[in-house]
Amino acid sequence: MVGSDAKNVQSVAVASDHNYVINGHKKWITMGQIADIYLVFAQCEGKPTALLVERNTPGFTTTPITGMLGARASMLAELHLADCVIPEENLVGSVGTGLSHVALHCLDYGRYTVACGCVGLGQACLEQSVHYSRKRRQFGKALRENQLIQKMITGMTVNVKAARLLCYHSGYLKDVMDPDSIMETWTAKYFASKMVNQVASDAVQIHGANGCSRDYPVERYLRDARINEIIEGTSQMHEMLIALHTIRNI
Repeated sequence: MVGSDAKNVQSVAVASDHNYVINGHKKWITMGQIADIYLVFAQCEGKPTALLVERNTPGFTTTPITGMLGARASMLAELHLADCVIPEENLVGSVGTGLSHVALHCLDYGRYTVACGCVGLGQACLEQSVHYSRKRRQFGKALRENQLIQKMITGMTVNVKAARLLCYHSGYLKDVMDPDSIMETWTAKYFASKMVNQVASDAVQIHGANGCSRDYPVERYLRDARINEIIEGTSQMHEMLIALHTIRNI
């Protein structure tokens, strides 16, 4: 488990008689509880390498991760590999290309999906807030008539729209295979993940004490929103890379 420091993955794969023997431990694996096949990254000859491991491989076990703050439907699990023997044809690409040719592509796609997911979550927060502000009455009038509530809804509306357009732009560049799509995806993920945390926080604020109750969906939305600034690259990693890219290209 190395988080953002992907090149220093600790699991080890050793070539042996047309097979690879893998030993290691993985954590925070999405859908790890139910998957039948896993893309595993390990050091092989001292280089990050990608390999496929099937669930029924002897020595391979999984442990469910529960009690998470948010994204509880992700079916997270820990993976344990103890002398797992897999055939050499399960090597993805070649030895040493696991990071450059596999992991980075997966991360780029993952950041795009997270950014788009943040837009959907932000939209849900906005719709719930508008619905609640229509029916909730305070001081003899609907909550939506309060100007400070209107200000929050305005900010939510504009930020969700801005994040959606960044995702559209990034998606278009991917479709036309523009190399700038990678950095535009970083930008979309960074903005959208920060946006959805603010929007979810405002949604809970609009709901008041009800927003802290499981009887209202915004309580879950706030918990789920927080995860998005961590997965597929933390906001701090995004800030470093976006800044470096900008400095080098302006």
